[in-house]
Amino acid sequence: MPDLNKLTLLEAFQGLREGKFTSRELTQDCFNQIKKFDDKVKAFITLNEEEAFAQAEVFDAKFKAGENLPPLAGIPVIIKDIFCTKGLKTTAASKILTDYVPPFDAEAIRRLREQGAVFLGKVNLDEFAMGGSTENSGFFPTHNPWDLERVPGGSSGGSAAALAADMGIYALGTDTGGSIREPASFCGVSGLKVSYGRVSRYGVMAMTSSLDTIGPFAKSVEDLALILKYIAGRDVKD
Repeated sequence: MPDLNKLTLLEAFQGLREGKFTSRELTQDCFNQIKKFDDKVKAFITLNEEEAFAQAEVFDAKFKAGENLPPLAGIPVIIKDIFCTKGLKTTAASKILTDYVPPFDAEAIRRLREQGAVFLGKVNLDEFAMGGSTENSGFFPTHNPWDLERVPGGSSGGSAAALAADMGIYALGTDTGGSIREPASFCGVSGLKVSYGRVSRYGVMAMTSSLDTIGPFAKSVEDLALILKYIAGRDVKD
């Protein structure tokens, strides 16, 4: 089945359970797309290829054994590089944090991990989320995949651009003053700014703690609803 990276979350969920393809095949198609186009789009700061394939193979074995797995199990996700990820570099697009590897997961990441998400890697943003174009990264600007001469919006421009280029099935971002909504509109994907406190901010590098929110990007509104169901909820650490 070609171009698995173009599937929606619900299509990937259904296909995995019907045995039409494996999580490894789905993950491989996403990395193939990244390697084909990210030298132009420049969305990814850090790839997580080795761990992602290991995660995918674990879930494939569980699917084959007939285990009842969570809806997000085995499905590749793109993460804005402002979420702490245990064992995987988190830079907030700043050279100050070039080699920072957190010893813990942000709560939203922990919840995705608990639901079986496969982490493709970390994507670009305006440095410390302070910008609206993803031109202000400490590493490189990200380009809009629809027109490489245009910006993808920001600060979650890497998430929106990578998803619009079908480099993953869904993505995670943050929004304080439009940082999910603007890139989603610029790149032609679905994005959701949730109510303040709906998703825990714990482990996310703060821009404005009294306004910051966490939310998903997806290829459909239905997908957004499913993702929110599994990342939302009260957190005493928030």
